[in-house]
Amino acid sequence: MKILYYTWNENSRDDMLWAWKILGHETVICDVPCRNYEQDEELAASLERAMQKQGTDCIFSFNFFPVVAEAARKHKIKYISWIYDCPHWTMFSPAARSAFNYIFAFDRQQYQQLKHLGVQNCYHLPLAVNTTRLKHMLGEPGEYKGGPEISFVGSLYENNLYDQVQYLPEYVRGYLSGIMEAQERIYGYNLVGELLTDEIIGQMNQYISMEMPPGYGVTKRDLYAAMIDGKITSRERISLLREVSAKFRLTLYTASDTSGLPQADLGGIVDYASQMPKIFRDSKINLNMSLRSITSGIPLRALDVMGAGGFLLSNYQPELAECFEDGKELALYGSAQELIEKAAYYLAHEEERQEIAAAGFQKVQELFSYEVKVKQMLELAGCRL
Repeated sequence: MKILYYTWNENSRDDMLWAWKILGHETVICDVPCRNYEQDEELAASLERAMQKQGTDCIFSFNFFPVVAEAARKHKIKYISWIYDCPHWTMFSPAARSAFNYIFAFDRQQYQQLKHLGVQNCYHLPLAVNTTRLKHMLGEPGEYKGGPEISFVGSLYENNLYDQVQYLPEYVRGYLSGIMEAQERIYGYNLVGELLTDEIIGQMNQYISMEMPPGYGVTKRDLYAAMIDGKITSRERISLLREVSAKFRLTLYTASDTSGLPQADLGGIVDYASQMPKIFRDSKINLNMSLRSITSGIPLRALDVMGAGGFLLSNYQPELAECFEDGKELALYGSAQELIEKAAYYLAHEEERQEIAAAGFQKVQELFSYEVKVKQMLELAGCRL
């Protein structure tokens, strides 16, 4: 099968290209930057040229691009998109309803939203890791050879949209602050949208300008909830990392402002493919603190850690808990206190920690490798393997 791969130079690009090759498919790349998701003449023309010159059986991209969907509809070929971000608003575009689309969402609640909106060919499919590449790079999971005690790789989201709002009445700010405090205490269920009353949304509309193109199945409640989720993520990460760094040796790998975390060691920015896996393997404990808008799905960062043979200590996520056993393949926490207690326990129990890391790697290799997930995707899309 010949696949036209539209890439925006996402981190997983090379691993996906490897997967297509291993599975025996030919790939043609289009990497013209997308300047407008709905109408982009330059990108549309580039896709058109590639299809006419190379011949194409289907189009693939990470995330959903309406302009790519239109090109697929025009040529009556399948467009497979694997949703990489959450939220990802363009999958709620009117273009998503084309019968030529096959949309795969890594978060189950995203998938359920699409089904509710009447999108025909949508499926739930967790993301993947190239365990073959990582095993070749790092070897089999083994004994701890020295590295950070506890590591966190990621953004602190200190430049979130909520903090860019210039003004809100004090009682609205207070109400939203109460929502944030309540949500920070709960893992596994997102209540932000439910607590945004029509009155509060009406007040926010007077001071915040957030709009989606006509026809999108996205409400103001959705937009505001995602904005608040970003702020909660920032608050939570900074607060929890402050607690961790006060009790343990914490190393941060981030481009964010870390002035609020003076006790943490700074590791700088790391490359996704070449440096990040080694950090995951070498660290005694790797923290995952999921973006709060990922309401049920397994964050790619969690799979990246386990796929590199690292020990993962993550907040509770419904799909993580379904697919991996707490205390056997990873460790999950449901509160700040439990995070601290489990970090202390696993730092003191090295052999058990290493056994859990090895078991997590085996589970990811068996069920979340690119070979496995891409085959599932193609089967669901009715493509030749």
